[in-house]
Amino acid sequence: MKKHIFLTGFMGAGKSKIGLLLAEEISHPFVDSDKMIEKETGKTVRQIFEEDGEESFRKMESAVIRSLADCEFPLVIALGGGALTNKKNFDLVTKNGILVYIKSSPEAIYERIKDSKKRPLLNVPEGEKFKENMLFKIRGLLNKRAAVYEQADIIIERDSLSLKEIVKTIIDQVKNELMSNTSLMGG
Repeated sequence: MKKHIFLTGFMGAGKSKIGLLLAEEISHPFVDSDKMIEKETGKTVRQIFEEDGEESFRKMESAVIRSLADCEFPLVIALGGGALTNKKNFDLVTKNGILVYIKSSPEAIYERIKDSKKRPLLNVPEGEKFKENMLFKIRGLLNKRAAVYEQADIIIERDSLSLKEIVKTIIDQVKNELMSNTSLMGG
């Protein structure tokens, strides 16, 4: 039985904010996989990337996803933007929960993350072409990950919705997903 709700999507899609609100609404614990890694290592994701490399971070990320997927009680879990590019992570998530893709346009992502300095894969030097270069990087990474994101059980187009509307939509669609899975299994 799928028990967890996993939120995926690009950096700045709002997975953590949405996940926290969703968890409160349905009375489930909320876990942000990146924050869990930061707590365990005492380093920020950016520091891990800079000091240990992306490969080291991805190994930690896989271990965290494995431990969360095995959790006995249902969780709402915000995954890092690149977590599902690892096939084992994707399989673990889809086997143990409902995967929700929080979809956002490159322009909306840019607006939400343009002032953030903690996104190591979007390191763009300040300057006159900052927005253009940042959008180029966002589009490139988003295009690489889109095929994985689009395999989610539920896809939420978030740009025109408030956080409350997104949470309500997720709850409604998760209920539908669970009911359709139950009817497939003979009730």
